[in-house]
Amino acid sequence: MASTGSEGGGVRPVSVEELVALNEEIAALVRAGSPLEAGLGRSGAELPGNLGRIAATLSERMKRGESLVEALDAEKATIPPLYRAVVEAGARTGNVSAALEGMTRYLRGFADARDAVGLALWYPLVVATLAYILFVGIVVVVAPRFGAAFTSLGLPATRALDVVVWLGRTAWLWWPIWPIALAAIAVAWVRSGRASRFDAGSWTFLGLFPWMRSLVRDYQSAGFAELLALLLENQIAYPKAVTLAAEATGNAALIAEARAIAGDLERGRSAQEAVAGGAFRSFSPMLRWVLAHGRSEGSMVRALRNLAPMYRTRAALTAEKMRVLLPALVIILVGTSATLLYALTLFLPLSGMLNELAGP
Repeated sequence: MASTGSEGGGVRPVSVEELVALNEEIAALVRAGSPLEAGLGRSGAELPGNLGRIAATLSERMKRGESLVEALDAEKATIPPLYRAVVEAGARTGNVSAALEGMTRYLRGFADARDAVGLALWYPLVVATLAYILFVGIVVVVAPRFGAAFTSLGLPATRALDVVVWLGRTAWLWWPIWPIALAAIAVAWVRSGRASRFDAGSWTFLGLFPWMRSLVRDYQSAGFAELLALLLENQIAYPKAVTLAAEATGNAALIAEARAIAGDLERGRSAQEAVAGGAFRSFSPMLRWVLAHGRSEGSMVRALRNLAPMYRTRAALTAEKMRVLLPALVIILVGTSATLLYALTLFLPLSGMLNELAGP
C-alpha cells in the first residue's frame, strides 16, 4: 500500500477540493477521538480515486508507527507544505482539531474565490468564442463569394472587400489564435485548482478583464489574512508565518515582499521597521498597517480575522458586479464588432457593386 504514496509516484498532487475533503475527514476523526490510522483506512476504502489512495497511504504509514505529521511529511509530493505546517503547529500546541477547522475555513474560502472567478468568466468567454467563429466563417466563406461575384461581373473590387478577402486567404495563419488563448486559459484554470501551490499566480491572465485584478487581489488579501491568523494562532514563528501565508496566495510579487519582510525580522528589525523599509505595494494598506503595528497595538490575530471577511465581502461584491455588467459589456463589444464586420463584408461591397452596375 505504501507504494501508492509520493515515493512510488503513483498519486498525483491533490486538488483544493480533494484537500478540503481529506482535511474534513481527519478533523472529524480527531473530534470523535477515533484512531486516525483505522479511520483513514476505512476512508481509503470508501473515498473515490486519488483521495482514497492518499487516505489509505496515510493510514498505512500510521499503522507502522508514524505520527500524522510524519505521515504527511512523507507524502510531501502529494500534500502541500502549507497544510503540513498547519497540522504540525496544531500538534505542537496540542490543538490539532482547531488547526484543522481553521484550515477548512481557509480552503473553502480559496475554493469559493475560484468559483466566483469562474462564474464571472464563463459567459463572456462563450460569447467571445461564438463571435470569433462567426468572424472566421464570414471571411473564409462569404467574402470569397463576393470577390468572385465582382470578378464575374467585371467590376473592380472595393478596398473593404480586398481586406476581407485577404483575411480569408490568410486565415490558416491566424485562426488558431483564439483556440490557443482558450487553451492557455484552461491550463491556467486547472493549475489554479491544484493545492500543491495554491497557485493563484496562474490567474495572471485575469488582469486582462475589467475589475478582475482587484477581485483577485481582494481574495488573495483575504486568504493571506486568514491564513496568517491561523499560523500565528498555532504559534508558528512570525517570519515563517508571513512567508507561508504569502506563498499560499501564489502571487509572485506578494511572496517576494513577504520574504523581504521575513528576512528583516530574522535580522532583528522590528515589524514596523521591516514594513516601512520598502514600498510593498502588493499588500493592501490595511494589511501593511496590521503587519507593522498589529503586535504592538493589540491582538494581530484578531485584527487579521476582522480583515478577512471585509476583503471577501468586497471581492464578492466585485464578482457580482462582474456577473451583471461584464456580459453586457462583452455583448456590446461583440455586437459592435459584428455590425462593423457585416458593414465591411456585406453592405460596403454590395453598395459598391450596385454603384458600379448603375454606371456614371
